Amino acid sequence: MPARDDAVSPVVGVMLMLSITIMIAAIVSAVAGGLSSTDKKAPSAILDVAIYSSMNYGGYSVPALTISHISGNVLPTKDLSIIMYYRNPKTGTVIKGNLSGEHAVEGDGWTGYSSGQFCGVLFLNDERFGNPVRDDDGGYASWFGNASATFRPGDILVTPGQYCGSTNPHNTGMEYLFPGVDFDPGAGEFPAGYVVNVKIIHTPSGQILLDKDVIIR
Repeated sequence: MPARDDAVSPVVGVMLMLSITIMIAAIVSAVAGGLSSTDKKAPSAILDVAIYSSMNYGGYSVPALTISHISGNVLPTKDLSIIMYYRNPKTGTVIKGNLSGEHAVEGDGWTGYSSGQFCGVLFLNDERFGNPVRDDDGGYASWFGNASATFRPGDILVTPGQYCGSTNPHNTGMEYLFPGVDFDPGAGEFPAGYVVNVKIIHTPSGQILLDKDVIIR
């Protein structure tokens, strides 16, 4: 009696369909994974940070911080988070500073930056934006965290020390970044030579763009 193969055909068909299904699933997974990787890909940039115990602004000196974009990709500041750790040499307390998003700090009776006027904790020090000091705290294009504040190679982010006048000199941006620190030189809580650990993170990808121990100047 000749062998029958009609029972074999359904098995072959099922195996073929299973193989095709697995191949399609693998392709879909690869495409989805590729799109996900693209969406969350971290930018590449070389950044540098300088921190000053006392920076002279002509007639007065206040603590200050600058972040320089040396080279690399353009960075929307709304996608960045800055985290800093500093051990207060007087109290031994570890201070954690954090800046993520757009935040305003109020002036203090200074000419051009008085009580009731506001500036970003950090802002792009670029003439194309004009004066960063505003009459309300609703945000401005040059302020860190604003959707329009893109950090480009050659740009510098600064605290508002240049607007803090000689009367009652202090820097409201630094006070936000280092909560609880007494910046009066006589207090000895923020002297030159001590170290601040600074991390700058690209929040959409979670990648650290900068992790540096910065010596206070």
